[in-house]
Amino acid sequence: MILYRSRILKPLIYILLMVVVTGCWNSKELNEISVVIALGIDTVDDQYEISLQVVDPSQMSRNRAMERSPTIVFSSRADTLFEALRKLTTESSRKMYMSHLKFVIFDENTARKGIKKPLDFLFRDHEVRPDFHLAIVRGSSAKDAVSFVAPTEVLPAMDMYKALKVSEKTWAPTSAVDVKDLLQRLTKEGIEPVLTGIRLNNLNKGLTIDNVKKSPQHVNYLFTGIGVFQGDRLTGWIEESKSKAFTYISNRVSSTVASVGCPNSKGKFAFEVIHNNVKIIPKIKNNEPHITLVVDTEANIGEVTCNADLKDEKTFNEFQVAGREEQEKILKEGIQNAQHIGSDIFGFGEAFHRKYPSEWHKWKEDWTRKFQHLQVDVNLRYRLNRVGKITNSVDSYQNN
Repeated sequence: MILYRSRILKPLIYILLMVVVTGCWNSKELNEISVVIALGIDTVDDQYEISLQVVDPSQMSRNRAMERSPTIVFSSRADTLFEALRKLTTESSRKMYMSHLKFVIFDENTARKGIKKPLDFLFRDHEVRPDFHLAIVRGSSAKDAVSFVAPTEVLPAMDMYKALKVSEKTWAPTSAVDVKDLLQRLTKEGIEPVLTGIRLNNLNKGLTIDNVKKSPQHVNYLFTGIGVFQGDRLTGWIEESKSKAFTYISNRVSSTVASVGCPNSKGKFAFEVIHNNVKIIPKIKNNEPHITLVVDTEANIGEVTCNADLKDEKTFNEFQVAGREEQEKILKEGIQNAQHIGSDIFGFGEAFHRKYPSEWHKWKEDWTRKFQHLQVDVNLRYRLNRVGKITNSVDSYQNN
């Protein structure tokens, strides 16, 4: 009898569960939400001012002429980001939906005060996905950075998001830092965070849709320099000429270009780095930390503006030496700049932490000073491979 009842009850229970759990209990209709793609965070009068770049669905149709900006910017101030976000319900009929957030921008004031507090909400909120990128706007407010109309993509935040990723791969001075990378650097010992900087040009004329209706555009943005942190506070900037060292040493470079003077002749030649790998080797010498960088670099000649016979082996070797010296100069100057600021953005301390944990335990409290006086040797293997479809410069062919 009991077995019979069990056979009857089980199917009934299964049917009842299927009825109860059918559908999405926490579903959100598109006409009830505003999709946030960028968040600007400013500090104003000891409060946070958040600015949200929100997609305007009425302007997203491909078959409709662009009558106004494809995005809407909402702003609010409060003591915390969570409060400021909820205050926006007083001026928007839709709930702010954060799951598609792609870019978070801080102003310099907020970055210098510390970014852990505003990041707490973004790490904690269940709607925010941990795949957005971060940057610091230089000389403007974060509100300005999320308000202008971009020339390339329909959505300005997507334009910046894609441009930063492409720039990191093909132009080494910029670094695309996502929230996972930042969190790791904030929690690990012996490595400090960095964030790329953004500059806005001619902003006062570019906050309307007119900015993209003619060429050239009034306002444009430029990723320039990397902001160097100690803990969660911005302490300084490494400008473009020296910020390549960070992307080289952290093995973020897929391709980049540099130029150097031609040996024994007027003009310059440009080379494209097509492969770069750096190994950080920590050592202890005379009871003090010491770093050796083993660098393997391959490059191609991309442009020559001097009369040089690259068919001649001696001349080609001189070009290779010049390229190697330029590469070594970039690395050493970048390291010296970071040491001057006192921020170990390269993770040298982390390398000691892994290999010499007991010594690191003694050094970590004084690592800033030790890093500033750390001896770093660069062991560089540099090879020029190809010269392109022509060997010598165009001038040399004309002269012949």
